[in-house]
Parts: sequence; C-alpha cells; structure tokens
Amino acid sequence: MNGEFMSSFLIADLVINTLQPVTYSHHGVKDIPLLIRGVDSLGVPQRTVYLPAGQLRGRLRHEAALSAMRNKAEKVKLEEAYMLALGQDLSPEEDKAPEEIRLGEQLKFREANPFLDLFGTWKLSSRLFVSHLLPEQNVQPDVIRNIRRDLDTNEEIMEELGEMEQERLYERQNKQAQASKVNTLIDIAEREIKVARRSKDQTKVDELEAKLEQLKNLKKDKKGEDQSENTKHLVEYQVIPAGVSLFGKLTIERPIPSDLKLIIEAFKAISLKPYFGAQRARGCGEINGKVSFRTHNDENLLTIEFGNFKPAVVQTTEAGKSFLSA
Repeated sequence: MNGEFMSSFLIADLVINTLQPVTYSHHGVKDIPLLIRGVDSLGVPQRTVYLPAGQLRGRLRHEAALSAMRNKAEKVKLEEAYMLALGQDLSPEEDKAPEEIRLGEQLKFREANPFLDLFGTWKLSSRLFVSHLLPEQNVQPDVIRNIRRDLDTNEEIMEELGEMEQERLYERQNKQAQASKVNTLIDIAEREIKVARRSKDQTKVDELEAKLEQLKNLKKDKKGEDQSENTKHLVEYQVIPAGVSLFGKLTIERPIPSDLKLIIEAFKAISLKPYFGAQRARGCGEINGKVSFRTHNDENLLTIEFGNFKPAVVQTTEAGKSFLSA
C-alpha cells in the first residue's frame, strides 16, 4: 500500500467556519484583501473575502514546527528553529557542485529530514500545496470602527497623575492632534505623487516631493521629541464576518506516513487555540472546522474536527490506519 501512495497524492477537503469576525488586516494595512471571483452581466468584477493560503499554510507549519521542537531532547539552536518554522537557512552557501550531485544530495536531505521534505525550505520545494479558502458565495467584508482611547478616559488614573502631569498629557494630545492633521496632508501628497509619476510629469513630481518633505518636517516639528503615534483616534478596519464558511483544499504530493502525522499535530494545536487573523487588540477571530483526507482514488483516510478550545477529534478509517502504520 505504501508503494501505491508514494507514486500518488493525498487530497484534503477543508472547511473553516468563522465563529467570530476574523481581522486579517494588521497595523499599516487599511483594507482586507479581496479576490475577484466572476463578473456581473456588465462585466464588472465581483469580489469576495477569503482566507489567504499563506496564512493557513504558515500556521500549519509553525504549529508542526513547535510540536517537533518540543519533542526534541534538548533545546533547538537558532539555525534549526529558522529551518523548521520558516524554511530559512541562516548560513546559505551557494552549492557549486554539478547539478546531478546536488540532486542526489537533495534526495538524501529529504529522506533524512521528513519535516523539511514536506514543508520545504527556501531552496527545497514543498510537497504540501494549500489553496485559498473562499466562501460558497461572494461575501463582502464587514467594517468595524472604534475609538482608541487615552488615559483621560479613566478618571481614577488621571487622579493618580497629579495636576502637572495632567497638563503634560493634554499638551501631548494637542501636539499629536496637530501632527495627525499634517499626516492626512502627507497621505494626499503621496497619492498625488503616484498619479504624477504615472503620467510622467516630472515637474509635478519634483514640486510634490518638495511639498512632501516640508510636510514631513512639519509633522516632526509638531510631534517634537515624542515620535509615538496619536493615542486617541478613530480606528477602522475590515473583517471576514462571523458565521461564514470558507472552503479550500490541501494536497500532499508523494505522501509518506510522517506527512499526515505532522498535519494532524498542527490541527491539534490549532484546535486548542482556534484563532486566525490579527487577533488580540483587534479582535480574536475564533474559528472551527473540519478537514477530510482522501487518496487520489477517493478512498477516505481520516477526518479531523478542530476548534472550540478542545482537543481535535481524529477519526481514522482502516485504510488510514494502514497508511499511518506503514
């Protein structure tokens, strides 16, 4: 049976349900990424929210890497941590050996390193393919707004500061508010520069760049020695709404038993901490879901139900047990 699997591939049908809004955007990113899926009768592209493949794949790799690191007898070194979690070699050296020798060494490396064989490195192609996860029907992002507050919203904290420190607080707020207004002008100038560059109007570009430099100096002057961002301001960001089911696929090329074991460990970890997205201050995007593995001949191997802060439920068929024990 193992020989049959080695020449084929495994397919996993995956569904992730958003129990809470998933905030994909991070600091510095204003809008959630959208995909075009189809066009309307007028040819206008129709967009939808989605969970990027990189976010899921990265989470699977990190959780599998953590499991591998925790199972080692000694603490791993920095170089090994980078290779496991990111596939990055901290001391890359160009291999000047003939290609046939490099290929032979690569096969030996794959055989000796099942984890890196599956997830790959910057120089070694992965055997794990992950799709984007999309809803059945196009879904638009939801917009969430809230006010990020300062110390003066808490009277008890203000009382502990004392009068002089309170004056310093309000002086800081005033400077930050002025700097924020200048920052709006900076954003406008940067957009105008992009337009001028596209139209190849160098005179306009030079004029706007000079204006931009003046605005940046003005902002720096307003902020003084305090280069931190404005504490009190309106926060607006986009999320994948709660109550949405996202569908995708995982594929493992030339599968071996250790591949499935690594993926199972990764989903077990996700099940106990079922968050996706920006998390923490912007909202923890709780999810749950199910992944079902089958062969290229549609023979079911196992299913994993994960989420709800509980251990994942793994159900394995006889074919799956046979493959895992091979």
